Amino acid sequence: MQDEKCSTPRKPARNSVVRHVRNVFIAGTLIAVPVAVTYLVFRWLFDTLDGILQPIIVLTVGRPLPGVGLVGLLVVVYLLGLVAANVFGRRLIRAFDAMLCRLPIVQYPYTAARQVVDSVRSLQKAPFKQVVIIEFPRAGVQSVAFVTGKPFPVGGEQRIPVFVPTAPNPISGFLLLVPPKDLIDTRMAVDEAMRMVVSGGLLSPNVIRFYGPDQAIEDSGPIQSIDVQ
Repeated sequence: MQDEKCSTPRKPARNSVVRHVRNVFIAGTLIAVPVAVTYLVFRWLFDTLDGILQPIIVLTVGRPLPGVGLVGLLVVVYLLGLVAANVFGRRLIRAFDAMLCRLPIVQYPYTAARQVVDSVRSLQKAPFKQVVIIEFPRAGVQSVAFVTGKPFPVGGEQRIPVFVPTAPNPISGFLLLVPPKDLIDTRMAVDEAMRMVVSGGLLSPNVIRFYGPDQAIEDSGPIQSIDVQ
């Protein structure tokens, strides 16, 4: 008689291979698409400026000069930076932004690109001090969170402010005041944790280790880990 354990269906190994290839492909797409869009935009600006400036250069010096489009592109980007650096320029940019957001066809790609840029700008200024794991939004469910300040008393008990971002847009989220004993330190780098959030978990580390759950803010030895591969 055949052993019952041997007859138990096993999950095919190729499923894990397909899942791995799919996740890596999606992660690569998330990296490649912004790079490709940036390249196409700057290439279009370069060709446009080169086409405008080269006839002027030919009339001036008698022959075309390579690299004029690149120089013009750098000048335009620099001038835009100068405009954005003063109050009047910021008002013009806000008016232009509002106009593009109302155009029927342009508003969708422009709004999406604008949100990505705003997310990157906000993350660069975010005063995140530490990456921790907390139970949120309910017991038994863990979320990635960022410590944003020092412990302070709330109602006679110590609390630590932490920010739980939403995926894939980390600009929004939840500000929680959590007891120190409920924070679990991960020793993850902030940018690594942010890549995980923005990618919706596709760019997750293989293992997230826990360090000192009873004193998350202090450095202590490892106690356990979660394999997320």
